[in-house]
Amino acid sequence: MKRSWNLCSAAFVLLPIAALAQAPAGTAPEKKPPIAFAPYGFVVLNLLFNDGPFLSQTYPGQALPCPAAGVASGCNHGGSLVVNARQSRLGTRIAFDDTDGWTGARLSGLVEIDFQGGFTGTTSSAFYNALVRLRKAFGEASWGGESRFSLRFGQDDRVISPLRATSLAYSADALFNQAGLIYGRVPQLALRYERTPRDGIAASVAVSANNPQDLTFADLGVSPGLAVDFGAGNRGRLPNFEARASMGWRSAGAKVVDLGVWGGWQRNRYVVPSVPPTTANPTGAPLVDADVNCNVVGGDLDLNLWILQAMGAIYLAHGYDVLGSLATQGVVAATTGTPTRLVVPVQGRAVKAFGGWFQVIVNLRPVQIYGGWGGTQTPFSELTGTTLAVPAGRVQNFMWAAGAIASAGKSWRFSVEYARTTSWYYSGASANAGQLSVNSQLLF
Repeated sequence: MKRSWNLCSAAFVLLPIAALAQAPAGTAPEKKPPIAFAPYGFVVLNLLFNDGPFLSQTYPGQALPCPAAGVASGCNHGGSLVVNARQSRLGTRIAFDDTDGWTGARLSGLVEIDFQGGFTGTTSSAFYNALVRLRKAFGEASWGGESRFSLRFGQDDRVISPLRATSLAYSADALFNQAGLIYGRVPQLALRYERTPRDGIAASVAVSANNPQDLTFADLGVSPGLAVDFGAGNRGRLPNFEARASMGWRSAGAKVVDLGVWGGWQRNRYVVPSVPPTTANPTGAPLVDADVNCNVVGGDLDLNLWILQAMGAIYLAHGYDVLGSLATQGVVAATTGTPTRLVVPVQGRAVKAFGGWFQVIVNLRPVQIYGGWGGTQTPFSELTGTTLAVPAGRVQNFMWAAGAIASAGKSWRFSVEYARTTSWYYSGASANAGQLSVNSQLLF
């Protein structure tokens, strides 16, 4: 058979030969850096129909309380329509295989942002000038395969309370946030061991040292209350420590059941008066430190059987006022008199709080139907006679939600969801707020 050559064919053969001829003797062609980038994210549009007033315009986590029991001044009245794209998310995964290098590790990283970081002003139009929020930014070195040990450093989800309820209406802040779910991301250094076989027993252990962030500022009097102090947790000058252990079963590479137990500890430090304040000495100087140890213990369950998925978590906390908890779950000090004054010397006490949530999902492909409930409660007796015994302080918050999520192929999803929150306050007043949402999400 006669072969036919042309100029393109000749160039295809001769150019690589010429390149090799120019390379120094004894050297191999340069390899491309083994770094892989995998962008991901989603665009989501939420149409939110609120039947009552909300402090948040994205989720019904903070229904406004009545000004006072028996006073009719707009409590539980109002409503709004909000069209929102701020929960859209962008991220990228980074991978670098250094198993042949001196670390012997698989290196990876992740950077993720959304647009839920607030907005530029207080008018309604400013709500649509969304600010970028850093969700996650971490690096990781891992060793092993089916049984894997890793070191992770950066900002990531907390080790404790890892489950997130399924919802398109609540993407940036998880469903049941502020109603029983301790959640959030925190700068941390974490060590993890994970065993994830294709079939069989799965297990994991994780411990982390975190930035000791908290929600309280000046519950015990003078400080911390300045921005440069960050908060009582940072003032404690010790990391916030958290740990979780789990065991479960996997089948065909999918999780069938996973049961986890977890706990956390944090020291909060406050600057308080050493003597009762007077007109001549309003601060009670000299000021001294008051340390309060805070803790949480809890558990979570994720169960997947046939077309059903059930998941949830419970916890008991003492003063563990991290993101997702109520401000009244923090630290209190005794008061006396009218107007109230701190009892000196100050003895801080970590407030007891119970919380939990669950969600059941029926997967009828391409439609998922879900229902769930979450709640948080601080006993009234924990706050009586303390610095947090204020009328507007929430002591109970309950939320239920239901919805249907439909998939149009692998990347486009729609949902109709409804959620309702009931809040109870130290004054004895209550407030309700409901939200119907229609949502569209494009994944990439």
